[in-house]
Amino acid sequence: MRRLLHLPFLFTLLISLAVMPQHSHALYNELPEMGDSTGNILSQEEEQRIGAEFMRSIRHSLPLVDDPEINEYLQDLGIRLVSHSDGAARPFSFFIIQDSRINAFAAPGGYIGINSGLILNTSNESELAAVLAHEIAHVTQRHLARASEAASNMNLPMAAAILAAMILGGQDPELAQAAITAAMAGSTQRMINFTRINEQEADRVGMQILTQAGFDPNGMPAFFKKLLTTNRIYKDVLPDFLKTHPVTLSRISDSSNRAARYEPRNRQDSVRYQLIRNKIRVMLSKTPDHAVQYFANADSDAGKYGYALALSRKGENEKARQLLLSLTKKQPDIIPYQYALAQVEADAENLEEALAIYERNLRLYPLNTPLTMQYVFTLLQSGNATRARKVLHSYMNSKPATPEIYKLLAQTEKKAGFPAASNRAMAEYYFLEGLTLEAIRQLRKALETEGLSRYDTASIKARMKQFEEHAALEAASRKQHRQDKERRM
Repeated sequence: MRRLLHLPFLFTLLISLAVMPQHSHALYNELPEMGDSTGNILSQEEEQRIGAEFMRSIRHSLPLVDDPEINEYLQDLGIRLVSHSDGAARPFSFFIIQDSRINAFAAPGGYIGINSGLILNTSNESELAAVLAHEIAHVTQRHLARASEAASNMNLPMAAAILAAMILGGQDPELAQAAITAAMAGSTQRMINFTRINEQEADRVGMQILTQAGFDPNGMPAFFKKLLTTNRIYKDVLPDFLKTHPVTLSRISDSSNRAARYEPRNRQDSVRYQLIRNKIRVMLSKTPDHAVQYFANADSDAGKYGYALALSRKGENEKARQLLLSLTKKQPDIIPYQYALAQVEADAENLEEALAIYERNLRLYPLNTPLTMQYVFTLLQSGNATRARKVLHSYMNSKPATPEIYKLLAQTEKKAGFPAASNRAMAEYYFLEGLTLEAIRQLRKALETEGLSRYDTASIKARMKQFEEHAALEAASRKQHRQDKERRM
């Protein structure tokens, strides 16, 4: 069925989507004052559909961080904050874009993204939590679900593509301008009056979430001050039509006043925050040598961990191994140390030792995503595809599948001798990555497998029909976009 959305609603999202000023190419949510818009608020089901399609466009267009350890940390931190909000019953998904710039945004359906550079530019965990709390508040207060009264329509894939294009627009202003032009084509020409009410509400509710989750309320004004400095340095980079209301001194003052109403908290950063931040620093380093030099004189355990990762990235596995052995001996319950040591052992082709580390830790922390994924991968390296398949299927019975899980499943099924299942897993991977035609091709290959049961054949054909319907909508969106472009020329 063809999904139709309001264009002015999308325009609202486009303007409000990004929430951190540039280098962060980002904007604070400034939604139109719409009076009584009861009939124009999307249902949560509609938001979820838009959000899921939006994520397909994002995965197709941006380099997302696929490190399961980094992603799990952000998801755990986000869910901890959500549990202290009004949105505890709705689904949230947190993801990271591999980009050194400062940016964060919320999208319909509880999808919240941040750049890896934002994490790196926080001074403590409360600052990072403040950013997430602010974005969570935009979702729980339904700021993203409001539509204006004027109505025009577009199908779901085009809507999601325009949302994604606006995030890309920070990196490519021409693309952003094209996205806005497409969104506004055919809509009314009246001026939209923007207000700071929604942004103030997100600050206020976000502060409540932050403090109730046990973080320092001063994390919010402290990070706003950084953003003000960043905005002053880079504000000329932003296209004029995307400049709404960046962080101001009055906003910092308001945030500081709110923070002062709460008991001050001298909160220590979690070990995971310190380790993940150092892992991201290694990941974003231009070369392995840069990372090695940065951490060479580190005296803290977190710094030594960063040094070990940098050495491993450079190929100096034995030095990395000795550092990680000392860290695991000192604090054996810190999973990232164990995880990194097992990877170093596997890189050195000590597969039995690597597998032993994973198995020992999975007994203590069953269904831990990073440990499970790397354990399965190492089992495949060792030639034990049957065991790998059993472990991964057990995991997927309890945890939702991500594109990375589907890709790993496809490798596992293929090596275990199940080609049709491998093709089906790759089809799901490609679909989530926004490559619908490739997903269909994988299902066609699955249908060519000899000895396929009637049940499997029917199941594959049913899924293929869903993908083909989606591909038709995408083709219609591209055609409509070309026609709009030709009319503007």
